[in-house]
Amino acid sequence: MWYWIFRIIFIIIFKLCFRFKAQGLGNLPKKTNFIIVANHTSFLDAILVMAAVPRKIHCIALRGLYRIFWLRWFLRAVEALPSGSASNGAIALLHKNENVGLFPEGGRSHHGKLREFKRGTALLAMKTGRPIVPCAIIGAYEAFPRKAKFPKFLLPIKVKIGKPVYLLKEAGEVVDDLCLQIGIFKIRNAVKEMIYA
Repeated sequence: MWYWIFRIIFIIIFKLCFRFKAQGLGNLPKKTNFIIVANHTSFLDAILVMAAVPRKIHCIALRGLYRIFWLRWFLRAVEALPSGSASNGAIALLHKNENVGLFPEGGRSHHGKLREFKRGTALLAMKTGRPIVPCAIIGAYEAFPRKAKFPKFLLPIKVKIGKPVYLLKEAGEVVDDLCLQIGIFKIRNAVKEMIYA
């Protein structure tokens, strides 16, 4: 319940303060759950994805955020997963037809440019067979960069949702390194193309 209440609040705030728009909602898979991945340049990114996607997303959040009382309450209320031990939890959620959200760069970009992706996203897709939905967040860095204390209102923010990327499910426990590298290249390239389109 809390998730949907917060989603409505964030949609209203973002539309009023940042002229928020979501594009490509028709690309979301209709017959299966999915893993959504996005670039990460701002503190706003996770809640922007939450506002943009009309399906419940269990985002993986940095474990350190759980040390802050009000953030810990919020993250638990929206059923986020703490990083570090999130892999097994994410796999379990995906097998229960829930959706999982990841920021494959591992942290917010200092300069607003797309960084290299970690392999965990491709590994999660290959172990569960779920599609990856690439997502590009545009304008969040300009509105609220990493070192800023306050956001710059009225700067437009857009979330673009791309076509799903399907990686072959691996039958065994061990996933080939080359397959992981090819998979993560496909995912990063899909996000990159939307950012720089």
